[in-house]
Amino acid sequence: MCGGVPTELINVVAAGGGFAGTETIAGVNDFLRESIRFYPHLTEDLVRVVLVHPGDVILPELGPKLGAYAQKKLAERGVEIRVDTKVVQVEDDAVELSDGSRIPAQTVIWTAGTSLNPLVAKLPCKLDHGRIVTDEYLELPDWPGVWALGDCASVLDRKTGRPYPPTAQHAVRQGKTVAKNVYAAVRGGTKKPFSFSTLGLLAAIGRRTGVANILGVNFSGFIAWFLWRTIYLSKLPRFEKKVRVALDWTLDLLFTKDLVHFLDLRPPTVSHAEEEAHSSLVASRR
Repeated sequence: MCGGVPTELINVVAAGGGFAGTETIAGVNDFLRESIRFYPHLTEDLVRVVLVHPGDVILPELGPKLGAYAQKKLAERGVEIRVDTKVVQVEDDAVELSDGSRIPAQTVIWTAGTSLNPLVAKLPCKLDHGRIVTDEYLELPDWPGVWALGDCASVLDRKTGRPYPPTAQHAVRQGKTVAKNVYAAVRGGTKKPFSFSTLGLLAAIGRRTGVANILGVNFSGFIAWFLWRTIYLSKLPRFEKKVRVALDWTLDLLFTKDLVHFLDLRPPTVSHAEEEAHSSLVASRR
């Protein structure tokens, strides 16, 4: 109990320190700590926000330098970061970690990786860590005329010697390459090998702060956060949607979060059975 409130109700645990886990826990932490002042019976020191990551630094896709910067900033804002640690069990009111510790919490955010469709594992083709191996044309070597792309495909980047990461910017361009190669295979043209260098990776870590790697150059702080919002705003469909989101983000710079206090209170009611019993009793007395 903390201040009369069960600790598991005000503790939040996120499993996975990649982009999804880090951005989510940063936003949750900011929201909780900004909201706590509206609850007189609670204090900020009662809030416990924990990020659990199996690696030695969060945001490994951005490299150790930016990952360490993100860890430092989140720790300064009250986020407890457990690196080299895994979640081994989630219970109704607690989370058990690989280091033997147990954190009381009823709110658990799971971002510790994704899995492919089970159908992929049953395919009679070569797999690499569960992903379909393709050649440089995104075609299966042993199955001419069969193509794979996106998260389910393992496409070797000849510049790095490692498969391309399963991100949207790669999948979109793989789709265009596959379309051209299918057309070439049908029409008898020349197939085009897939080659693409990652344009950049960005992550928001709360309080108008971000980390980014754009074309090999590292950014951090407000500039990275502004780049993150600008790029995602540009990718939204329809001009109307962009204006709405831009307006909402502008208001967010000037005002605090919009809070709603929801009370789960029900008025006293009489069940249908009780009402019938009461009516029968009244009728018999008459």
